[in-house]
Formats: sequence, C-alpha cells, structure tokens
Amino acid sequence: MESGSILMLHIYRQKTPNRWIEICGNIYLQQILLYNRSMNYPHVTFQYDIDKDLTNLQIGLNWVGRGAGNDGEINQIIKTHGKTPTNEQLKIYIKDWWIGREHLKDTIIGPLQKYWDSIEQTFFEKLYEEMQLTSWYTVKEIQSFLSIRYGCGYNANENWFATSVHSGPLQNTRIAVHEIMHIFFHKQWWQFCKEQNVDESSLWDIKESFTTLLNTWFRNELADKDFGYPQHRELREKIREWYTETDDFKETLIRACAYVKEHPIQQHVV
Repeated sequence: MESGSILMLHIYRQKTPNRWIEICGNIYLQQILLYNRSMNYPHVTFQYDIDKDLTNLQIGLNWVGRGAGNDGEINQIIKTHGKTPTNEQLKIYIKDWWIGREHLKDTIIGPLQKYWDSIEQTFFEKLYEEMQLTSWYTVKEIQSFLSIRYGCGYNANENWFATSVHSGPLQNTRIAVHEIMHIFFHKQWWQFCKEQNVDESSLWDIKESFTTLLNTWFRNELADKDFGYPQHRELREKIREWYTETDDFKETLIRACAYVKEHPIQQHVV
C-alpha cells in the first residue's frame, strides 16, 4: 500500500508540476510559520514586587466597591482601614504581612517557574492555534507578580498578572493560563466583540466564560479545573457546546455575542 501511494505521488508530480510546487510551497510555508510562532512566543517570569502586590489589592477593593464578594485578605484590610484605604496604608499592611514570611516568596516562585517553563511552549502554541491569534502583539515577556491577596488581577496593556501566595504551583499555573488568556482576548478579540454591539459588562461575561475552554485545551497540564463564576454557568455550557460543534473560536465567539445580547447576565463586575 505504501509503495502504491508513493507511485501515485510520483505520477501526480510528473503530470502537474506547477501544482506540485504550489503544494510543496504551502507545506514549507506552514512549517516556517509554525517554527516562527514557536520561536517568538512570549516568556512568562514569576517574581515579587510590592507595588504590583499593592495594585492587586486595589483591584480586589474595587471589586468590593462594585458589589462583588471579597477574599480573606481584602476582608481584613476593610476591617482595619475601611473600603478606601490609602496607598500608604496598603503598603504598610503588605510589609507587615511579609514580616517573618519572606522565605515564602522563593518557596512558591521557584517551583512555579520550573513547572511553567516545562509547559510554556506547549501552552503558547496551543493558545495561539485555538484562540486564532494573528500575532503575539509584540509581547516578548509577560510578568507575573506574587500577591498576598487570594484573588488575582491582570493588566492587559502592561502585560502582567498576579498569582497568589495562598496557592501552590499547580493552582497558580491554572491562574496563569486563565489570566494570560484574558490578556490575549483583550488584544485579539475585545474590539471585535464591541463591533458586535456587545456592551462592556456583557463583554466581561464573555471574557470570563470563555476560560471554560482551558479545561479542554490544557487537560494534561492542569490539575485544577477553571470553574468560573456561578452566574456564568449557563453561558460556559453553551460555549463548550458551540466550540465542540464548530471547533472554531471566532464562530463560537459570534454566537456568544448574540447570546448575551438576548440573555443579559446579572451580577456584573467589570
């Protein structure tokens, strides 16, 4: 059977040389694009910075101000300083928290960086393909900063996100893939959704709900599932159904945009 297939390819090459060159050229081009993509993906570094720790606490406090639930650390800050503490109060709180705990930074960051480095190329190549990204948007490095807060925010413009001192390496890896997906959703698809006449609060619903696909894409790399927010349960189920049917991120996104316009979700936190 193999020799017959080789003979057929030889005959095809002789009878249609131009088409043969075109096919080989396309295959070669695809290989070059794949190679370039794998060589140019961003690198993620995990580290600590007190200013980013402070910013992540501010993000958590802003969520509380918009009616969201709060985690233990935010709870304690509110009990001590109220819902609108000053930056100086937050910085003192952070410094006090780390007294006697400085060793935890290396204890958490070291194993996390080591595991991330082992899956980084696989992660970015898969993310690029499945999210139908058209580029890395000149992003060479994504920084992740350890925070004393349980919850983890991100900044898509500055290409950074938080991880939590309260989570281990595998939990923080789940946080990382979640937040990195958000960063590139902003860069590739945010404006597209706005062009579908989706408002900002519904855009947040879509962005958060699409992380359900991480459970399928990175089943082998993640120990914990990305469950999302309770109010997004139905939309996440729809997204899984649409994506399973179409295997097309953009088409699934178009359906999601239409869905949230017809079925607006309550309890928004943007």
